[in-house]
Amino acid sequence: MYRFILALLLACLCLGCEETEVKQVPPQLVVEGWIDSGGFPIVKLTTTVPVSKQAQSTDSLDRFLVRWAKVTVSDGTREVVLTGMPNRDYFPPYIYTTSEMRGEVGKTYTLKVDYQNFHAHAVTTIPKPVALSRISAEEIPLYPGWFKLRIDFKDDPTTTDYYKVFVRLYGEKYDFHSTYFGTYNDRLLPTQASLLVENARQNVVNPTATFFKRYEIVNIKFCHIDSVSYDFWKSMDDYQSEGRNPLFNAMQNIHTNIQGGLGYWCGYGASYYAYQILN
Repeated sequence: MYRFILALLLACLCLGCEETEVKQVPPQLVVEGWIDSGGFPIVKLTTTVPVSKQAQSTDSLDRFLVRWAKVTVSDGTREVVLTGMPNRDYFPPYIYTTSEMRGEVGKTYTLKVDYQNFHAHAVTTIPKPVALSRISAEEIPLYPGWFKLRIDFKDDPTTTDYYKVFVRLYGEKYDFHSTYFGTYNDRLLPTQASLLVENARQNVVNPTATFFKRYEIVNIKFCHIDSVSYDFWKSMDDYQSEGRNPLFNAMQNIHTNIQGGLGYWCGYGASYYAYQILN
């Protein structure tokens, strides 16, 4: 999923650019966790990175990984202990998971984490997946050979629904990345909804950073989410858009549903698609 720990590091480094002395605070537990409909739970644990005026490489973040926590997930009927293991297909490259529980639509899942003095828990639900009816590519006139994707689906006008879009290029690691401004509340959507999908915004200097190249195979994860998950991802969208703009104040807290820590525990009614840009 989205590299939440890097967002926290970016905030720390930005504060480190100031000459004003910043008071250090105790470390906090950071949780990145989700469970898809039909999928196994995935949880990544770290602690917050302290503010520093010295540059810190991503390799140095290894010491902030939490490897020996007790992590459990309950569906209201049974509770399963997750196993921690190294996995280079994710970032950070260590996950807690289990093959003894799969996400089921309509169920509520409670996550608990215990590690030394850290004790955290969170609750999420898995809504029913919503299928896409169409995927298409739209070339960017200013950048020939670069595209945005458009996805179409039918929204239920009788309910309040929330959606989240993730992408991963074919051949990349398992982590899906949040698309740029990829969180939606259906109050602003028509019944026959149509959304533009941009790539994850990893490089603000490169003007094509949010686009896709011709012939790329894009894996799309389209998620129906609950309101709690929407609140987290919407606040991340706001941070990503305003946090790199010198004209806006981006010091607001990122929303979290983790009691006793930071981050997220989200249930996804997930639909998966692979689309090759052949235009």
